[in-house]
Amino acid sequence: METIKAGVIGLGRAGQMHLHNLMTIPEIDILQVADVFIDKFSDKISDLGFTNQTSDYHDILNNPEINTVFVFTSTDTHEQIVTDAANAGKNIFCEKPLSMDTNEEASANVLKAVKENHVKLQIGFNRRMDPQFHNIYEQVRSGKIGTPQVVKVTSRDPDLLPHDLIQRIGGLLFDFTMHDFDIARYMMGSNITEVYAKGGTLIDPTLKEINDIDTLALVVQFENGAYGLIDNSRKAVYGYDQRVEVFGSAGMLKAENVSNSTVELYTKDNETKKNPLPIFTQRYKEAYTIEMKAFVQSLLNGAPLVATGEDVIMAQRAAIAAQKSIKSGKPVKVDPVFKL
Repeated sequence: METIKAGVIGLGRAGQMHLHNLMTIPEIDILQVADVFIDKFSDKISDLGFTNQTSDYHDILNNPEINTVFVFTSTDTHEQIVTDAANAGKNIFCEKPLSMDTNEEASANVLKAVKENHVKLQIGFNRRMDPQFHNIYEQVRSGKIGTPQVVKVTSRDPDLLPHDLIQRIGGLLFDFTMHDFDIARYMMGSNITEVYAKGGTLIDPTLKEINDIDTLALVVQFENGAYGLIDNSRKAVYGYDQRVEVFGSAGMLKAENVSNSTVELYTKDNETKKNPLPIFTQRYKEAYTIEMKAFVQSLLNGAPLVATGEDVIMAQRAAIAAQKSIKSGKPVKVDPVFKL
């Protein structure tokens, strides 16, 4: 069996989750792992069988046996690491986004390095591979609901994040809403041309100190004339709230929350059902593995990448437009055309 010789960069909460998922894929042979705080994770990672550890990711890039790297570090490091990996001739899987820089040129330069070095880059827009959302996508593409006209995305976290973490991963728009811009665009099969956003701190006023928000409502327009509605919150007391609906000329498709039980109780007094799963690692566990398997198939068999550099640029453009819209109180146009 042909295998991918891989290195993993970033072993924090998300990195360790991904590492466990990668271990279930037989075509991936992990030769080395890296984290700037490797001493903190060393014992736990050694127990998994990974003894070739380093605190410097360049050791992985300089390893001639490794042809692919998986980047699970904080967002503020993606731009540099992906550029270095591309220049080292490694194929790359990287969590979104590529950059928190509001100047798109930063991300475009990363993609130029990828293109010039003839390597592959897949972006971690895992929601595309969630079985429920992907089923909606396929039915929309097959015409089951006619011409799609409106997509609604609800995405609410179960709890607030520490301020220092928010500053490293990009705030609500770049860390959280980025997924929603992408899944809305994915469902519609059309690029975003305008964003009108309203955002504030209805939960944690101290977020103003780091120029972030905790509550967001926005309207987007697509190049095909359709519309999207997105709402976000940093604190849903009942769990991790993830829903998508696509309305079209011949019907509607929607995916509701996932819980640990499908049992619902109805009595004369009330009705009850289980709350949504509590955290992203549980809700999207299957999607995270599927996206990795898809990347493997792209590398070994030439299958199309699930999410490309262009996809992340389009989502970042929408996030930047939303930032401007919140500040100005007006809709902001988004260029739907991207060329390197």
